[in-house]
Amino acid sequence: MQLAYPLPFGWANTEDGKTAAYNDQQWLNGVTQNAAPFSDWWTKARIIQLAYCPMYNADDKVYQGLTTVDAIRQTLFEELYTYCQTRHEELCAEMYPGFFKSVNDEFIVETLTYWKNKQFTKAISRNFEVYRYIEKQRPEQGDRVNRNTFLVVSTAPISLVANRRLPHPDKFRPMFNVDELADLVNERQPNAITLRTHGYANPAHEFFKFLINEANALFDESAKPEQPWDIVEDGHFYIGYHWPSEFPLFNRGLILDSLSNIEILLKFLTSLFLLSLLPTAVLLGLLLLGGISLGMQWIWIMIGVYALWLSLFNLLRGVVYQRDRYRAVHYGAPDLAEFFWRLDRRLTPRLIGSRAAASKDMSAQAERILARKRLRVNLIGHSMGGLVLVNMLRVLSDRFGKDDQLDEQAGQFGDCLILGKMILASPDIPLELIREGRNNYVRSAMRRCEQIYLMSSDRDIVLRYLSTLGNWFTEPSVEMSGLRLGNLFLPPDAERVLRQRRRKGKRESLKILLVRGAIISRSAVQPTSAYDLFENITYLDCSKMRGVNATTLDLNPLTAIPIDLITAFFYILGRIDAHGGYFFTHTPSFKLMPFLMQAIAPTETEVRAQIDRWDPKRRMIRFLYRMSPTPGGNDSQDSSNNNKQEAEVVSPRS
Repeated sequence: MQLAYPLPFGWANTEDGKTAAYNDQQWLNGVTQNAAPFSDWWTKARIIQLAYCPMYNADDKVYQGLTTVDAIRQTLFEELYTYCQTRHEELCAEMYPGFFKSVNDEFIVETLTYWKNKQFTKAISRNFEVYRYIEKQRPEQGDRVNRNTFLVVSTAPISLVANRRLPHPDKFRPMFNVDELADLVNERQPNAITLRTHGYANPAHEFFKFLINEANALFDESAKPEQPWDIVEDGHFYIGYHWPSEFPLFNRGLILDSLSNIEILLKFLTSLFLLSLLPTAVLLGLLLLGGISLGMQWIWIMIGVYALWLSLFNLLRGVVYQRDRYRAVHYGAPDLAEFFWRLDRRLTPRLIGSRAAASKDMSAQAERILARKRLRVNLIGHSMGGLVLVNMLRVLSDRFGKDDQLDEQAGQFGDCLILGKMILASPDIPLELIREGRNNYVRSAMRRCEQIYLMSSDRDIVLRYLSTLGNWFTEPSVEMSGLRLGNLFLPPDAERVLRQRRRKGKRESLKILLVRGAIISRSAVQPTSAYDLFENITYLDCSKMRGVNATTLDLNPLTAIPIDLITAFFYILGRIDAHGGYFFTHTPSFKLMPFLMQAIAPTETEVRAQIDRWDPKRRMIRFLYRMSPTPGGNDSQDSSNNNKQEAEVVSPRS
């Protein structure tokens, strides 16, 4: 393949050329600063830089004006070897196999042609990056690439004026593109993939640390497990997904946003000032009608009202809840859907051959191969990450099939992937969405899962109070802003209550599920609820679990406020995490994760047995198994047997 354009490239020696040079350099420099080094789109931007002459104050170390394709290729590999030496990575080809496989003369010519044809945006249009976790070993062993742990990162920044924070190169090694991951999946044939994503207020560097701790615990080869479920087997891939989220109140994105948009900031301040005149005038009029003359004091009243409004609006923006929610729905979910779509698209020709994959009508033999090799995908979402997962499944449903699919096909998204379990930990999803007429995309997502597990807590003060405040102005109803799926809980005497109600049927039994507004609890299931969705969820009430709870008090109208105060006190001190403690590696909920990730459609008896191992006194986790058996699972017979044993349906003993 020959390049149709002469090298080196250059910009015209005119004012228009100068403007074009400035714009192109800003764009290319932005890509290389915000992309993972030696990834697909970083390499393509670097190729263009090497092809251009250093004109208009361009850095001559960056823009080198190379005259041949071979010179560009040699320079790229020299830069990679230098980079590996600075990182003390001796086996450069093994650490960057995708780069060595993909970057050749044809790749460079194709990239330069895309640029000249003004199609470069299409050439680098990837909204995610893939990394492998580099596990630290003993000094005599050196570092190694972890076989099972990966990181997928949305490339959307938290702000248009703030650069992305890339994973530390000593911890995560970038893969060239999703093709490299597809090659690895095809080579190793893992049993399943589990993808875990975070929630609100999780900046990149914090999530990377959490992922490392979780991976080290899940794949701890030095551990001596009592059962195979205690750690994750080698043939299982664990992927962390980070979508753009930021820390509340004081962060670089908020500050740069304001400083770079002074005119918009002034417009906001002026509008707020004019609006503050209205309540000031009303208050002043009432005082004058009462015969109270304030004189110049009304100015101080106006200033006070303005300052109060300004503080309130800045506080709402500073907690970044709505900013995170917007990014979760509009960046996090679509970018994750694109990752799975591209992974499936790359896996298909590797599993059945490129010719069969290119055919519009797939042969019966190809279908049988895919059915045998189809990869199970589990999803774990915390807090707002649950919203990301549900919306991601909504996007994939639109891409791969609607709700008219057969039950055995509902879990498929694409040719090579099938949905396994979805584990939602304290999901920031309105409870009202699980109602008839309001559950279109929630239903579409949930019906595709093999099983759904809900980890919740009535003591999650972050979800109950901050979510209510953040959604007060945006949700269409007060109930949607104040009641969250992650705040569901089971009563202390659930076993006795359920024994009384189960004779009346599953719908009556579901009324055991409770949710608290402020002080008084009420049934989470209402006459308008979508009972089939509630019946398909397995409930793990972690309200009294260590890591998320600081008091042994049972919830009632008298203890509701004291429980919240105690929880808030220990949460501020850092002794507990009422919202995210489910993923502390010492908690029963995390100890249960390897079992839930690996077991295929476990029965009620199997799940209860694992919970009892980590909570033998049954004081930390209250358990209610799904009312509807898993389609095609082993729990149908197990469920019918348990129905004959009224005392064994729910396991909490407070």
